[in-house]
Amino acid sequence: LVFPHFPFPPHTSRDESKPDLNSSPGIRLYSSKDLKNWKFENWIVKSSELPEDCPYKHRFWAPELFKHNGKYYIMFYADNWLKDEYNAAGHIGYVGFLGVADSPTGPYENITWVRGSGCDTHLFFDDDDKAYAVVPGVDVFMQAADAKNIAKADVSLYGERPKIISCNNDDIGWNFSPEHVEGPWMIKKNGKYILFTAAPYWDYNRPENDNSNIPHGYWTGVSIADNVWGPYSKQPQLFLGGHTSVFIGPDGNEWFSYRGESGGEEQGRLCIDPIRFDENGIPQPSSPSTEEVTISL
Repeated sequence: LVFPHFPFPPHTSRDESKPDLNSSPGIRLYSSKDLKNWKFENWIVKSSELPEDCPYKHRFWAPELFKHNGKYYIMFYADNWLKDEYNAAGHIGYVGFLGVADSPTGPYENITWVRGSGCDTHLFFDDDDKAYAVVPGVDVFMQAADAKNIAKADVSLYGERPKIISCNNDDIGWNFSPEHVEGPWMIKKNGKYILFTAAPYWDYNRPENDNSNIPHGYWTGVSIADNVWGPYSKQPQLFLGGHTSVFIGPDGNEWFSYRGESGGEEQGRLCIDPIRFDENGIPQPSSPSTEEVTISL
């Protein structure tokens, strides 16, 4: 698992009296063979070791680690709050960076700005090796990606960027919608494109005649399509906890990591759980595990 190290300060938190100007320290990597015992491997990116003008320097968000054609890739979102001109897009604001390595522990090299990306942009490779970018921005959009040079961490987005998921829940008959949709992750299973997303449902936006039955919190939703471009069918809310990354666990089945939202010790922490599928390969609603779970291998 990879995750950004606390704290996650806003750019207004710059404090010259604190180490590295009160920056988020960077992104760390942990490994496990059983999802119970975890070993710290190394820092993938460490802010204090980067030059002042590095475009990824102070705020780190939502790292994704994936394997493609024998190489390992880290995609993360960051900026530099010292000067606008230090930033890849010419101004402070999260954008995506991609690095490549020969092993999951790195070192990750050629860390490059993915032009056109925003925070939480997710890369998906179809069975024919064509690449796509799932880009959230209140709603969720899809765009083709040129990944022929991805082995050099060189990826660019091109073409139209149509909306594939709406933040507004009128399409499923609800009158309660989240503030925005974020944290996409796509898989393909049984020929279906399955898109996991995250959304905050806050009580202060809830209408008096709410018909959604969704409790206050940060929820994972799922949308399904027969074609990568859609149309996507939005399913009922799936899981209390959000911003998932899907991976194959030691039992050979799909699991996901997510931000815990069930309260107690799990609140706000990095958590993992198996994904429940029906006989057609469609994810089913489930509840976060709050006690030890034993999985037979």
